[in-house]
Amino acid sequence: MKKIILFVLFVLTIQVSFAQTKTLSGVVSDDSGPLAGVNISVTGTQKKTTSNFDGTFTIKANIGEVLEFSFIGKRTVTRPIENDEPIIIKLQDNSKSLSEVVVTSLGIKKSKRTLTYATQELKSEELVRAKDANLINTMTGKIAGVTINRSAGGTGGSTKVVIRGNSSLFNNQPLYVVDGIPLYNITAEQPNSTFGDTGAGNRDAGDIVSLINPEDIESISVLKGAAAAALYGSQGGRGVILLNTKKGTSGASTIRVSSTTTFENVISLPKLQNTYLGTTATSDTSWGSKGESKEYVKDFFTTGVTQTTAANFTGRTSLGATMLSFSNTAAKGVIPENSLNKNNLSAKVNNSYFDNKLVIGASVLYTNQNIYNRPVNGLYNNPLLGLYTMNRSNDFDYYKNNYEYYNSLTDLPTQVWNTIIGNVSANEYQQNPYWLINRNKSVDTNKFLNTALTFDYSVNKWLKLNSKYSYTNTLNTFDKKMYATSATTLAGPNGRYIYSELQSSQNYFDVIASINTKINDKLTFSSNIGGSQLKTISNQGVYLDSGFGTDDKLGLATPNWFTLANFKYHANNRQIDGGKKEIQSAFATANLGYNDYLFLDITARKDWSSALVNTNSTSFFYKSLGLTNILSETIKLPEVVTFAKVRASYGEVGNDIPSYLSTPVNTKVGGAAYFPNILPGIDNNYAPELKKEFEIGTEWRFYKNRFGIEVTYYNSKTTNQLFKALVPATVSSAQYFGINQGSIQNSGIELLADAKWIDTEKISWKTTVNFSKNKNVVTNIPSVFDGKMLLTEPGNNSYQFGLIEGQPFGVIMGQRILKDGEGRAILDATGKLQLEKESNGNTFFNLGNANPDFMLGIANSFKIGNFTANVLVDGRFGGSVLSLTESMNDAYGVSQRSAEARDNGGVTIPTVSATGVVGTTTFPAQTYYNAVGGRTGASADYIYDATNIVLREFSLGYTYKPNSKSFFDSASLSVIGRNLLFFYKKAPFDPNVSLSTGEGLQGVDIFGLPSTRSLGLNLNLTF
Repeated sequence: MKKIILFVLFVLTIQVSFAQTKTLSGVVSDDSGPLAGVNISVTGTQKKTTSNFDGTFTIKANIGEVLEFSFIGKRTVTRPIENDEPIIIKLQDNSKSLSEVVVTSLGIKKSKRTLTYATQELKSEELVRAKDANLINTMTGKIAGVTINRSAGGTGGSTKVVIRGNSSLFNNQPLYVVDGIPLYNITAEQPNSTFGDTGAGNRDAGDIVSLINPEDIESISVLKGAAAAALYGSQGGRGVILLNTKKGTSGASTIRVSSTTTFENVISLPKLQNTYLGTTATSDTSWGSKGESKEYVKDFFTTGVTQTTAANFTGRTSLGATMLSFSNTAAKGVIPENSLNKNNLSAKVNNSYFDNKLVIGASVLYTNQNIYNRPVNGLYNNPLLGLYTMNRSNDFDYYKNNYEYYNSLTDLPTQVWNTIIGNVSANEYQQNPYWLINRNKSVDTNKFLNTALTFDYSVNKWLKLNSKYSYTNTLNTFDKKMYATSATTLAGPNGRYIYSELQSSQNYFDVIASINTKINDKLTFSSNIGGSQLKTISNQGVYLDSGFGTDDKLGLATPNWFTLANFKYHANNRQIDGGKKEIQSAFATANLGYNDYLFLDITARKDWSSALVNTNSTSFFYKSLGLTNILSETIKLPEVVTFAKVRASYGEVGNDIPSYLSTPVNTKVGGAAYFPNILPGIDNNYAPELKKEFEIGTEWRFYKNRFGIEVTYYNSKTTNQLFKALVPATVSSAQYFGINQGSIQNSGIELLADAKWIDTEKISWKTTVNFSKNKNVVTNIPSVFDGKMLLTEPGNNSYQFGLIEGQPFGVIMGQRILKDGEGRAILDATGKLQLEKESNGNTFFNLGNANPDFMLGIANSFKIGNFTANVLVDGRFGGSVLSLTESMNDAYGVSQRSAEARDNGGVTIPTVSATGVVGTTTFPAQTYYNAVGGRTGASADYIYDATNIVLREFSLGYTYKPNSKSFFDSASLSVIGRNLLFFYKKAPFDPNVSLSTGEGLQGVDIFGLPSTRSLGLNLNLTF
């Protein structure tokens, strides 16, 4: 590894000059005036730049070389360099240029007009205009067919992304690719339990993509369908997101400095009561008499502050260009003692040799992130549970200022809470929130290193060779100290210490030959042929846990001494091997163009995966076929039509099985042997998931590119789903058999539209709209599951999440009150409410589905002189969500709903008695909410419509361009905001927040961190 880094750093420092160049300047315009963003390059070299907002540019070049000017919707212009006088260029409209060059699979660049599948791109300005610490969050509401849910883990949390609906049982996250190299977006831990882990709570350990600096990204391209992702084979089954990083340009050297400060405040807090007290001061509920208690919940949450400072340097030499960047993000969370510090450092160089035939590139990305007291969700080790449900007879400020006292008998700091009396331990749910955040502290550390080398060699005019090598290493550590007198069901009598250290790495190498030639005046041909090797090692390391419970043999020997040497209990300590895998691949593409209006695209890829050893086949073949016709070049259309295109494609992609599944191994924990949790099924014929998708689409541009619309329809089916079937104890020591069966179908429509309502030099107004609708269904579930498979086990709770035959992916299942056909509650012989139960004993029923019926995003961009404004409204319509937070608050008597019921004399509902008498019954509020609320109550009463419309993003800015004598080139200042307000929402929490980026715990809130709105300032300076 050291040799690799040293070689990369050596390449980064190569700066040798072989020729003298001149600095040329000029201006580019069209019929409307100066034109910004024009691509300007020196043909045959890597030298390039873009025009500024006023159309001006500078570039280094030699006399005799040729400049090329290109821009979407304009005819490309070339101009020989004869002297160093200013260059004046005016571009004309050209429908054949209406499509820019975009990055596709494996880093291959293609003209967008020729693509046979749907793709969507976001430029850098879309990602940093209203900045978020996680750059993926800035994509929300901007890409049709892409669902993005933020983590409930606060700043630094991971993000759940689903493209064109869920299609896999065990992994629906897309493949991320950085500059043509797959990113190993691994996470150390994700929640999948209603309770939460007894030690760490329901902890989101973050992912790798959230560590990337948004300032380093030039653009993001989303490959949505199977045809678009087919070249990634068994990695591309969930779609692909391409992250294209910034590169140094051969224009003038620039330094860009930015500073963003945002302030975050919680929104969507539960509605709680302060008018009824507890029966006694020591009870854990608030079902006592009427009284007054102070509002304290809002005061618990602080104003979060996120400060991001970034600097970017772009330099140039006659050989190429260099880019250096640094960024620091320091954040204080909305929960006390929660903070984040992240440093990003990156460097990139591209140098040309041998008359620009050979281009060598090198890059280094490094991130170091520390998160203190990362928020958790669930019922364990979560300060929000005690915060919301505290007995209202007590003064919360007292427990805030006195969360502990010094116990002279034990010589220890001791937790203070209203339910802790004498030797009684703290409740496993209700602990003092300030004890948890001060005496149960945790530290998450993430270190990410990515190094890459690229080689491009132009053999001749039609053949190029390209090779890439990348090494990635990630380290995740978790350190949690739980002091003595924490709840003994979660910590030992002398406290508990948990430490884990997990390391993952990836080696990637590929070689690609690219052919691009013109067969004759009408036929063009291009092809890419190559191979790759991918080696991954995931989550290798150690897990140390002193244990918990009242047994004297468990936990720490000496109270609050957090070190391995103080462990009395070692049975939980173990080495972890998350898996090793190697994938070898061969692939090829061919594109045939006829008369610049008809294009045929074919791809093929074969993967050999080490995970498939001992199966019937260790290799799988993936393919795609697509056809595009530029109608506006084929037939005569009305003059209002600037550009028209139709396309169709078919593709197959996969989703590899986990490591060791076909080669189960025994493990040891605490000296005891453990057999594999899952063994191959009877036929031993594991196979990757296979996704087959058909897609058709059309794109139209009108009135000289002022208006446009693109529509796509897709239909996919993903088979070979991996199910885990319970094994009878008499058959095997393993808990599960693996079965490849079942399918998930997705079909939908995506629409993109844009309009330039006003488009002048001084004033402009542009609107973009994206709409998507997806229909999803799960079929062919193995018969051993009786039509239902769980993704989140319920435990002793009234929520479970899973799959039901013939239903959409991810059904929210829960309990409900027994009712007759008219919706009247059927009482038992004692007059009590009762839960519905089937003859087989099942009490869980389909309550809804979290998937939206359709999604809509509307963005407006305005410019008046040097002022700009951008507004994004994001809406999700349909679907359901469940709140166990509301259910628990009702049972504890702290919800506003429970107070209103007491004010009204109880809860009156239509009922049927055990003897068939129809009428109404008024239940005391406590009786009613103890029956329907709580962990084991009727969760059906806490299902809400997930429809919401939110002001997702806002910015208002001013750009100042000084005269030539100023020490800086430009400055801009913006007021920015994210998640500012809900125009419409019925759920008591933000339905766009996910408790886990895994497949379980979807569509539910279990004391998750409330959503936040942010408002701040963004300052940018360019020198």
